[in-house]
Amino acid sequence: MDDIFIHMAPFPRRLPSGLSLESLSYNGLKTQHECRAFETFNFSFILSGGGTFRFRGEMTVVKAPCVFIQWPGELMDYGPSGHWETWEELSLIYSADQLDELCRRNLALLRKPLWNVRRAMPMREQVGRLLRLLETPHVEGMADRIDRACELLIVESRLGENRPPMGRDESVIREIREYVRVHYLDHHDFDALAQAHGLSPSTFRRYWERYVHTPPARYVMNLRMREACRLLVETDLTVAEIADALSFEDPLYFSRRFSHAMEIPASEYRLRHKVHG
Repeated sequence: MDDIFIHMAPFPRRLPSGLSLESLSYNGLKTQHECRAFETFNFSFILSGGGTFRFRGEMTVVKAPCVFIQWPGELMDYGPSGHWETWEELSLIYSADQLDELCRRNLALLRKPLWNVRRAMPMREQVGRLLRLLETPHVEGMADRIDRACELLIVESRLGENRPPMGRDESVIREIREYVRVHYLDHHDFDALAQAHGLSPSTFRRYWERYVHTPPARYVMNLRMREACRLLVETDLTVAEIADALSFEDPLYFSRRFSHAMEIPASEYRLRHKVHG
């Protein structure tokens, strides 16, 4: 495929997504090494080949598929090197004022400038869709589709990201979490669960907070509330019957917890979301 550079900013958006791409470039056989600061915020998708990426004095050997970001004012040093003479690079370029929105959507994590992609097929398929859209960027509405295709491409790269090998502590917490997820209607003594897995209660809670980010009791309650939402929309069970199905002894307590969690009473949630035949 020929190299591409398209400046997208002038194209009108009929349905702005909140993340408007400024420009996009594709280089199938990039050879030059870059060492400069950018005025824009960029995502560089390395689709084949490899080289190095240096940031704040730390150099990393990179190999496709991977993604790294460049944000305004930061010196970046990257490009093909070593036994890789070229790499294939797709760059999504956003104006600096889009940075806050990218961070708000967790698409740009400034603490992590580089990530490898293990499950690459969804990302590669999305690259193909995006490149097909770029064949006719001037068609009405195409800029909206391109904006969303770029956002989905970033999402696919994040979802396919390599995870470092789990340590024993994370493995144990994930095992406990999976047990709780399956048995979310049961009462759980988390201190006893921790001790059964060789952890003290304090160690368990420290690791649980680190890897799950939601306190254990709230995690269970969230699972029950999610199921309550499904039952309200997909069944004709009364609120009291749903409370009983979810192991709440007091329907009024269930109703209070549901209203607090969803910021709307259960009966109103049903009226708002249930599809009537």
